[in-house]
Amino acid sequence: MSNFFSRSKEDMRYLFRDKESLTKKERRRKRRGWATLIGLILVLIQLVVTVLLLLKVFKMDILPMKYLIGVNVVLILIFLYDFTSQFTKAHIIGKILSVLLSGVILFIYLVTAKLDSVLTKLNIPEISTDIVDICVLADDKAGSISDTDNYQYAYNSTASNENVLTSFDSVKKELKKDDMTITEYKTWDELVDAFYSKDVQAVVMNDSMVRIVAQQYEGFEDKIKIIKQYEYKKVVNVQKSEVNVKKEPFVIYVSGISSADGADSQLTSNSLSDVNILAVVNPETRQILLVTTPRDSYVKISGPDGRTGYDKLTHAGNYGVENSISTLQNLYGVNIDYYVKINFSGCVAVVDALGGITIDSEVEFTCGEDASPIPYHFVKGPNECDGEMAVAFSRERMAFAAGDFQRGRNQTAAIKGIIQKATSPAILTKYSAVLDAVGDMFLTNIPNSAISELVKAQLSDSTPWNIQTYSISGTTGYKYLEVTALSNASCVMPYADDINMAITLMSKIQNDEIFDVDTYIESVKNEGTSQSGK
Repeated sequence: MSNFFSRSKEDMRYLFRDKESLTKKERRRKRRGWATLIGLILVLIQLVVTVLLLLKVFKMDILPMKYLIGVNVVLILIFLYDFTSQFTKAHIIGKILSVLLSGVILFIYLVTAKLDSVLTKLNIPEISTDIVDICVLADDKAGSISDTDNYQYAYNSTASNENVLTSFDSVKKELKKDDMTITEYKTWDELVDAFYSKDVQAVVMNDSMVRIVAQQYEGFEDKIKIIKQYEYKKVVNVQKSEVNVKKEPFVIYVSGISSADGADSQLTSNSLSDVNILAVVNPETRQILLVTTPRDSYVKISGPDGRTGYDKLTHAGNYGVENSISTLQNLYGVNIDYYVKINFSGCVAVVDALGGITIDSEVEFTCGEDASPIPYHFVKGPNECDGEMAVAFSRERMAFAAGDFQRGRNQTAAIKGIIQKATSPAILTKYSAVLDAVGDMFLTNIPNSAISELVKAQLSDSTPWNIQTYSISGTTGYKYLEVTALSNASCVMPYADDINMAITLMSKIQNDEIFDVDTYIESVKNEGTSQSGK
């Protein structure tokens, strides 16, 4: 080998010598010198991209140690071969191998960098945005705050938070007034009647309340015009979890919003939570329990500025994801470690990026226009679904006698299908497309370190996850909503037995018990029947 090095060193002396002044032998040495130099440049490029990749991999910490050591050994050996081969007759093989490996490493580096970027985007600072609307009637001539100089302003003090009151100060500044007449109402019935009859000309309300009020007063969104919006940001006050996700059970709150727009502003803004699922994960037993609670469940929720009262579960999200978490923690007596906020309608792109998912439907049905413009038909059992079909499956409720209860079970089935596909080996071929899709669809407070541990655990153990589901049912009725101040609202009163069963099932998962949900529930029913017959 030393002879090859010495010869190459001598060859380099002829690199920049004039060809015409060289002998035939010296020209041959010049060509050999250039070949060596080009090979060394290629190997240097290989070294640079290799170092960049390893630095990125070390930073992200997503490879198990055994894989990390193996990758390092292979890359070092190939580098040494490519380098030393430039001084031997095998230099052509070394050059080809160097070019091919550099291309592969560069591709892996770009994908890894994309993953790092997506994780950073998913873990944006925990800031939520509350938007306050200044509303006038749709046919009102006012187009801005300055046009409302002599208007009577009003708000609902029961359902409003402190930002609504703060916005009045902003209105005063724009109108250049030290004081203005503001009428306070306790119920939406009184406020909406006064607004429609023009006793008051401008209403100030949280933007997330517009949809809530529209559910009670048909056509409300079409009858108003928003002439100004104020944004107020605050830190999301969710307790940091210290759980070791690689070994200890943990609970994730999955909050699904129905906005068709996947922009970050939609995910960070306070909004109704139409999907409410608790995912109880046990990494040791490889079990996941998905517990879904109906969006209209009549439970004690955390409202604006710390106020509480019985209201719909979905309305807790109107005051921030932390209030939804607090509500569910109180309902089930379980500690929620993390949350994932999903633009459920936007999951079309994610499902398509996965190459479609398999959804196991409990019933056969055809979705209606409210769920999708295309009347997709689903059979009882496995259904191969693309993104549009998966969202239609999750949104349909009119086709079922059980209505929202069945929709909740369908949403859980869709989430299960996504998890199964995302944790299967097939994800490797869809990796880049999935990363492109998820960036604007998800928001989470799961730290990157925890996500890295989960990825490493999945790479180390490819045992399929046992994903099971349980849904809360109840009776429907009409109630006064104490936080949002709506009267005679359609609600779901959850069955106490269902709540208790969910608590039991979550506890069993957390206590490392391996079981089948349906079998366990059936055994409990049989035991109850047997005891009642004695």
